[in-house]
Amino acid sequence: MSVSLRPARLRGLAAQPMVPPEPDRADTLCAQEPIHIPGAIQPHGVLLVADPSRNLVIRAASENAGLLAEGLPSNTLLGLPVADVLGEEFAKALGELAAAGELRGETPWETGLDLPGGPFEVTSHTQDGMVLIELEPVAPRDEEEALGAARALQRAIARLRAAGGRLEELARVTVEGIRHLTGYERVLIYRFDQDWHGQTLAEDKVADWEQSLDGLHFPASDIPAQARELYRRSLIRWVPSRDAAPVPLHKDPSWEVPEMPERPIDLSFTRLRSLSPVHLQYHRNMGVDGSMSLSILHEGQLWGLMVCHHRRPHRPSPGQRAAATALTDAFALRVGGAEQHGVEEARRADMNRLAELTAHMAEADDVTSALTAGAVTIASFFGCRGAALLRGATVERLGEAPPAPDLLRLANWLRDRGGEDIFHSDRMSADFPDWAQHATLASGVLAVFLTVDRTDMILWFRPEEPYLVSWGGNPHKAMDPQGGSVLPRQSFERWVEERHGHSRPWAGWELEIAATLRHAITEVIIRSLGRIAELNERLRQSQKMEAVGQLTGGIAHDFNNLLAGIVGSLEMMRNRVAQGRVGELDRYLGAAMTSANRAAALTHRLLAFSRRQTLDPKPTDVNRLVTSMEELIRRTVGPAIHVETVMSGGLWTTLCDANQLENALLNLAINARDAMPDGGRLTIEAVNARLDDAYARRHHEVTAGQYVAVSVTDTGTGMPPEVVARAFDPFFTTKPLGQGTGLGLSMVYGFAKQSNGYVRIYSEAGQGTTVRLYLPRSVEAEGADADAARPTLDQAAPEGGTVLVVDDEPVVRMLVTEVLRDLGYGVVEASDGPQALKALEAMPKIDLMVTDVGLPGGMNGRQLADAVRERRPALKVLFITGYAENAAIGNGLLAPGMQVITKPFAMDVLATKVRSMTEG
Repeated sequence: MSVSLRPARLRGLAAQPMVPPEPDRADTLCAQEPIHIPGAIQPHGVLLVADPSRNLVIRAASENAGLLAEGLPSNTLLGLPVADVLGEEFAKALGELAAAGELRGETPWETGLDLPGGPFEVTSHTQDGMVLIELEPVAPRDEEEALGAARALQRAIARLRAAGGRLEELARVTVEGIRHLTGYERVLIYRFDQDWHGQTLAEDKVADWEQSLDGLHFPASDIPAQARELYRRSLIRWVPSRDAAPVPLHKDPSWEVPEMPERPIDLSFTRLRSLSPVHLQYHRNMGVDGSMSLSILHEGQLWGLMVCHHRRPHRPSPGQRAAATALTDAFALRVGGAEQHGVEEARRADMNRLAELTAHMAEADDVTSALTAGAVTIASFFGCRGAALLRGATVERLGEAPPAPDLLRLANWLRDRGGEDIFHSDRMSADFPDWAQHATLASGVLAVFLTVDRTDMILWFRPEEPYLVSWGGNPHKAMDPQGGSVLPRQSFERWVEERHGHSRPWAGWELEIAATLRHAITEVIIRSLGRIAELNERLRQSQKMEAVGQLTGGIAHDFNNLLAGIVGSLEMMRNRVAQGRVGELDRYLGAAMTSANRAAALTHRLLAFSRRQTLDPKPTDVNRLVTSMEELIRRTVGPAIHVETVMSGGLWTTLCDANQLENALLNLAINARDAMPDGGRLTIEAVNARLDDAYARRHHEVTAGQYVAVSVTDTGTGMPPEVVARAFDPFFTTKPLGQGTGLGLSMVYGFAKQSNGYVRIYSEAGQGTTVRLYLPRSVEAEGADADAARPTLDQAAPEGGTVLVVDDEPVVRMLVTEVLRDLGYGVVEASDGPQALKALEAMPKIDLMVTDVGLPGGMNGRQLADAVRERRPALKVLFITGYAENAAIGNGLLAPGMQVITKPFAMDVLATKVRSMTEG
């Protein structure tokens, strides 16, 4: 035990100097000494050692074998079977028990024998392959004493049963009963603490024995570890006379092996074993002659000893010893309940606090406030003066607690040491030397980790409780300066020591409550995280519905305007035809076409925002694309805005849909123009960009890699942060009604994300805006433009060309068919996939299949194309669609010989596609 010592004082005498505690050599030296004299026994009984492998032949016998029969020398028994000495019936039973392994030292076989020397109590056990037989003569008064002990035992157990629940009261009743049963002059209960030091818990003695050991402590070295382990297994020991001469054992010479070193017979479990000289001297110094001790076991562990002393020789009869053993066992059964009796009220109070705090946590929105505020907090538990809650580097102290920096150092030490989820110490400065300055305030520390990574924890603190320890003499035993052996204490007068650096120990029930609280906090945190996730999901759903409402409202507004132009123009055309005024038809036809084209543009923007537009990504030279658009952009933004393009040498090729990139740049240029009503500067720049892992971790929507960064920068009004945050929302615009749809930036955002790229806005109010598009680098060079030359509708068709047209919309199918026939193609029509397959079976030669992607009948356009390709692998396919789901056309990866065109399309564009595919 590591303790802090103050100058000790002996009550009634001058204080004695105390040596600072060092590793106790006494315990080590005591452990090295045998606890009995090898090869000798006490003289009040006879010991025979028999070999069960040789028909129980006696291999050794104690020199006092004459007790068995008058004048019987021990050497005459060597080599004889046990049956010849103790009888056939006993030998047969002993052999059977030995063969069955039922003669263990902890539970020996006990019986009685009538021999020529008189009646004997016999105890037998096996050790090291030999059977040890102990025979104790039964005195004429033993039977009478056994009957009296049995009656007294009944009364003692009744008194024990009637005693209260306090441990001290139970101990007092028990020692009184043992002394009455056995006739010893002093009986005491010797209890071990957690460090195996002993303390006299209760004592009962005759009045004329002035020496009292009640309340005294004894160092662990008095009963070393080997003795404690033996006492746990062998439950009773007695010495009738301290100064009786030990009786030697005589061995059969034939048992000895000359080549082997002599090994003494192990007498550890022999009740007749003779104590070693140091133990006998210990009793002599104490004034004890006859003695007996019984083990007190609680839950299978050595809890303490029932110790009996007499100042003269004293031998309790077998019946008295049996009664004392029974009463000791009855006391041991009450130990558990008695130890809990004193703390049950405190435990119950803390359990009530735990229930109240748990209920408070269940209703609280914040776990920290639930633990640290309110009628019950973590500081309310365990009778502590202070507590602390650590959440990472944040410390909240309650009551009397050490400073936050020191608590953080303690927390780091606790994390580094690892171990269980709960740590406790009642002498923290010994475990963590840096804590010594806080020993008075917090000698005891209980820590409960709340998270798997051990970042969060609760700490409770208990103050130092200095107390006096009354040792039975100087606990630091003297050593023989020559031999280095232990010298027994000469005096057992009270030696008072003041102990520091300890708090009240943490009880098992307190650790259980801490574990329960930890589990409850974990459950509340998990539940809170679930509630947060649910609320976030509700918020996202609400935002989504708001966006959908905004989107549908915007679509309805724009499409109603466009449809009004289309329907109104058609009605006017019908009226003019009926009136015969056909000369005005071109004006209305132009108005209808304008509205229809605007509707198509609006649809494309919606598809771009939703990232479901049909893209045709190809290696693209951004320098060349921007240069080709420069004049268009100048005309679009007007003369008040200076347009500047900054192209980088060695710019990488990017993989994107060039047409959509042109639309995105044009949209950005228009937005920039609107942000500079009084003129300004518009700069378009393209550079190579490498985004590393660190950047990707900061911006989760981007993947690390190589990109071509295309920036559009204006010197306009700029945007505040709240506008930047919503700039990509559909139909969100800060422009006046009628001056913007709010789809321009949404389209740019959708195009970038669908191209596996990234887009960011850099802007401040009054400082202009930069929109930067990151488009992935392509490892391929830019290809030739297959659509550079567009044939007109009146160009001649190749002779014998046949096209299969598949579309469920009759009007669209009719228009496509008319265009193809005007081009000179033969046309076969089908409204769905099954019809198309039947047509293919009937037609020996089809040059091209033009099919819608969304078809009825359970087979979409891509599935139809795959089915057709199984029959005719070389057949070329042109997809036409108004809502091209990527999954339907292979996630943008079209097989060779396949192309796509988006509805609505100009008829000359359709003609160009068909011509390029049939001629290629």
